Amino acid sequence: MDSVLHQSVERFRQEMAQVDEAVHVLLKGHLLIEEALNRILEQYVFHREHLEDARLTFNQKVLIGRSLALRKNNIGEWELIAAINTLRNELAHRLNSPERERKLKRVKELYFREAAGFPAMEEVKAAPDAHVLMNACGHCAGFLLAFEEDSKMFRRMIHGMDRASNPDQPPFDL
Repeated sequence: MDSVLHQSVERFRQEMAQVDEAVHVLLKGHLLIEEALNRILEQYVFHREHLEDARLTFNQKVLIGRSLALRKNNIGEWELIAAINTLRNELAHRLNSPERERKLKRVKELYFREAAGFPAMEEVKAAPDAHVLMNACGHCAGFLLAFEEDSKMFRRMIHGMDRASNPDQPPFDL
């Protein structure tokens, strides 16, 4: 038993002694993307507490967000967001995943395709994985920010219609 405990403690020390910058960036980027998705979904509901109670997964939030995108439901950013989620899931559940490189390659392919033509893309392609992941997550966050602004405009339109139809009722939260 002491040998098993010693091996476990040693592995723990080894893993904790090093910081994998790509994983760190990926986890934070994924969280920022999920926060943006949450804000978008909140624009389309009137009783946000029920949305919280639904306990939606990241993938469910992506699919609902995609279903709400008027003319951008089939653009590549959704595929990139899904690939980031797939990579995050792999790395969040398996430290030394044999699938890491394949899933990272997919994220890179999608990001380079969607961001083609952006200034300094050749430098980004040559950068370390953590830098590429940061740019890919930032690209998705920018896309979602534009979607969020459209969603806020939609909510304001609904608010105006509600005020005109129900002037005696208290307004809902914008």
